[in-house]
Amino acid sequence: MSKTVATCIAETNLVQGEPQENVFFLTLSRKIEDFPNEFLRTAKSTSPIQIYALFSTIGPDNYAAVLNLELNAELEKIASKCSNQAVLDFDGFANQVINTLNVKVCNFAANKGTQFKTSMSMFVIEGDILRVIHVGITKAVLFRNNRIMLLTEEQTVAHRYVQMGAIQASEELTHPENMNLTQYLGKMPQEGPVNADKKVHVKLQDDDELFLMGVGLSRKLPSQMRNSIIAKPLSTEVKSKEIINAAVSYGLKAGLTLIDVKVESTFLLPGDAVINSNLKTDAQVSSRPGNAAKAQSNAFSNFDTEDDSSDTINFVPGASGSGSYDEEEEPIVNEKKEKLKTIIIPIVIFIICVLIGFGATFMIFNMKNLISFSETTTVLPNNVIGTVLYAASDGSPVYSTPSLDGTVIAQLKRGDTVTLQEITDASFSKIVTKNNVTGYVLSAQFLEEDPTYNDPTTAMTADPTPVPTSESTSEAATSMTTTAVQTDRFNNETQATTTTTTSETTTVATVEPGDPTPTPTESTTESTTESTTESTTESTTESTTESTTESTTESTTESTTEATNPPADDVPAPGGEDGN
Repeated sequence: MSKTVATCIAETNLVQGEPQENVFFLTLSRKIEDFPNEFLRTAKSTSPIQIYALFSTIGPDNYAAVLNLELNAELEKIASKCSNQAVLDFDGFANQVINTLNVKVCNFAANKGTQFKTSMSMFVIEGDILRVIHVGITKAVLFRNNRIMLLTEEQTVAHRYVQMGAIQASEELTHPENMNLTQYLGKMPQEGPVNADKKVHVKLQDDDELFLMGVGLSRKLPSQMRNSIIAKPLSTEVKSKEIINAAVSYGLKAGLTLIDVKVESTFLLPGDAVINSNLKTDAQVSSRPGNAAKAQSNAFSNFDTEDDSSDTINFVPGASGSGSYDEEEEPIVNEKKEKLKTIIIPIVIFIICVLIGFGATFMIFNMKNLISFSETTTVLPNNVIGTVLYAASDGSPVYSTPSLDGTVIAQLKRGDTVTLQEITDASFSKIVTKNNVTGYVLSAQFLEEDPTYNDPTTAMTADPTPVPTSESTSEAATSMTTTAVQTDRFNNETQATTTTTTSETTTVATVEPGDPTPTPTESTTESTTESTTESTTESTTESTTESTTESTTESTTESTTEATNPPADDVPAPGGEDGN
């Protein structure tokens, strides 16, 4: 909520054919009974929504003045509906004002049978936010921290040429198209819509001062002369009167309309506006004839009156200047850009936070893989010649020279062993493979430990035993030892006879798959050996059995006989002693 004090002043137009002007001041406007005298009003307001407007109409003088009165009445109806609202829908309000007033001008022109072109500049103060609606050639400026900032641009063909670079800015006011408006109230439907300028959106500060100027003050009064008065530390009433007096002294007789709004505070509780319509002022209106030179010398005794078309200056007052301003100036911003910033900036911050969080999570869960504390990039031992190394991957090339451009003379499989001969440089080493191939390899492709040590073994799918080319088999024949006991009846001695069966070795020849026909020598040898072995074994077995049986029978019989008959020594010889 802002507390403001404002002064409006409007002088009667004394030149035929010049634009007729009027003001809308809070809820006040210049009435028909206020003509032809000077219109001067000062008021203070703390309303949450404050509206100030200035109209300048090009057309027949009497009709243009009446049209301005009707526009003020129409604007008063619109303003009364939103003056007590806490929040203003500015876009809706601006569209309503432009459309309603444009229809009003078009209908008035249709009834009078002539065309009217109305320029309008409007201040809408909502709390501590200033917005501007502008159409045509009237002007609005902001004075803050000893700097005057232009809030509007003229919407004329000549100004468009300046923007395009077709003419210089100094040539704009003298160009034939300087009064040919491109945007104005009173455009017929066939001419297209009215594109009002609504881009100004400023946050107010304490001691800000706002000005709405008519065509005479904005286009014909030298800007340096006008700006020097604006920069003075005067009240709104005195300052407004000094600007009008300067314009009259300069010889201007039309377009002398001004609204000066001073922001006293931007933080207040809401209150009712205090309007004093008959407040006296210390500033006096200079007389039309006479002392113009004297008034000019009094107002600008220390000022260079050279014409300067610049409306935005950095002005530092002299000895009688205002106090110092330490605060930085608030830039004029675009409402749409501000809305986009409030939407885009949080989205960008959210995306950045998501990316940072995702990256941190990825680093945490993959720290073990990203940083290895056990393995090193240098796998070769420190200049230990003769060390056995292992290939780290399949297809490791062996070069003829220590260069990648060298000829590949061998390729090693994963786990193949080589013997280190020499470390050539940081990249290559000289080695000898198990096939006695000497060459150069990349040091980074070899390890000190066998990389296949922990690899899983594959299941055996076939008999790993190779097919033999020859085979020798020794077969030992059964040898049997038989002991035959014979008893010599006459000598009473027992003799033991030992029979030993000889063993034979049979050699079996195996024919390789490539030679299916055995040699004649091998065949003969095999058959002879088999027949000999069979006959020998049979005869040996039979004889051994018979001998054993006979010997056993005989020995059994003899034993029985001996047991039955006593020894011969005990039996007397036949005939005995008597026989001898």
